[in-house]
Amino acid sequence: MLSALATGDRKIDSAIKKTTLGYQNFEELVQKGSLLKELSREQLPKKSRPKQKLKKELRRYRIQHKAKFTTPFHRFWFRYIYPSKELIEAKEYDKVLEFILSDLENFVSYTFEELCSEMLEDRFGQKGGSYWDRRVELDILIDLPNGKKVVGECKWKNSKICKKVFTSLQKKCQLIGLDVEYYALFSKSSFSNELLKSRPKNLLLFDLEDFKEWSEEKAYKKREKVPYSFEF
Repeated sequence: MLSALATGDRKIDSAIKKTTLGYQNFEELVQKGSLLKELSREQLPKKSRPKQKLKKELRRYRIQHKAKFTTPFHRFWFRYIYPSKELIEAKEYDKVLEFILSDLENFVSYTFEELCSEMLEDRFGQKGGSYWDRRVELDILIDLPNGKKVVGECKWKNSKICKKVFTSLQKKCQLIGLDVEYYALFSKSSFSNELLKSRPKNLLLFDLEDFKEWSEEKAYKKREKVPYSFEF
């Protein structure tokens, strides 16, 4: 189950179906602090008219919650080390390393997403997290006190984020009817000139330099025990 959570889409039902363990075992791991349960914010489909029947697939639809490891080390262990047990016992370390390196970017990508969410939470002073439903998935969604949203997309890739990524994010939000106050794009490799030139005022852009400044500021505030602030 833990390997399924470390390598899959983090949906609890999907992970449990791949093992003989049940929900009780999962809840025990949550209570022990090894896993955190991430509840979906999706609403069940509703009838548009009182006597209207929902489509068959919607009547059977179940909202799925997700889980995440409390530490990146445990996610790394169950993604790479535990599945490589036989290779390690056979001392075929080169194959283990090849297996890890072939997928490491995917592992780092989710860690990057978690850091992006933490940065936005610091900036807006509100807790956030990912969002998913039967139609879309969003890397980051933060609810603001005024009822509006902050939506973020994270790209850990060796290519610049282009305008098409921003347009796609806007379409996702329109599809599910979000009232967005700010969009945020996070990039490992900066942004295209087209996006920078056409950037609207409600689009926030962050690259690795912003993370460096953020982490240094957080470290300073922690040493000085001063509340952290992030200027717009």
